[in-house]
Amino acid sequence: MIMVGVDAALKVGTPKLNIPTEFQPTNAEARGWIIPPLGKNPWWTMIAACIPALLTTILVFMDQQITAVIVNKREHKLKKGAGYHLDLTVVAIGIGICSILGLPWVVAATVLSLAHVQSLFVESTCTAPGERPKFLGVREQRVTGTLVFILVGLTVLMGKFLKYIPMPVLYGLFIYMGVSALKGVQGTLLLA
Repeated sequence: MIMVGVDAALKVGTPKLNIPTEFQPTNAEARGWIIPPLGKNPWWTMIAACIPALLTTILVFMDQQITAVIVNKREHKLKKGAGYHLDLTVVAIGIGICSILGLPWVVAATVLSLAHVQSLFVESTCTAPGERPKFLGVREQRVTGTLVFILVGLTVLMGKFLKYIPMPVLYGLFIYMGVSALKGVQGTLLLA
């Protein structure tokens, strides 16, 4: 926030985040909200697309299931049900809606899911000097996921403010987040 303020105060010519001013499809002149399945392609492209669609379905399924198995492993001591089928159903419905509207797919995001579970670890506070805290379990809740998606949705309304964020600030933020997450994620992946 300080760097955004410095950039605005000094009026430095840095590239800014490119945010559309209106909520509409990217190329509103060429198409509407719903993507026609064939577009201007011949009919046989639907048949030809079956093989890549099958491979993509397998990839999304495997990503979702591998993430669910790693997150819900016994060592995490989770008490709520795993909900594999519900998770996969929600992802499938989301992918269907995103495909019709021409939006990017949302999938399990293994690294983010592992980092989220690790951030909810509960460890003992009473340990001897030099001793590692004892892992007690995971603080199970759905608040952070709900808030993240609400905030992502609110970015549609915050476009007039987000367009002032310089791209170097975002690059620095992403590098910091990536580097700071490396140690914890690698440890979690090795345990899996």
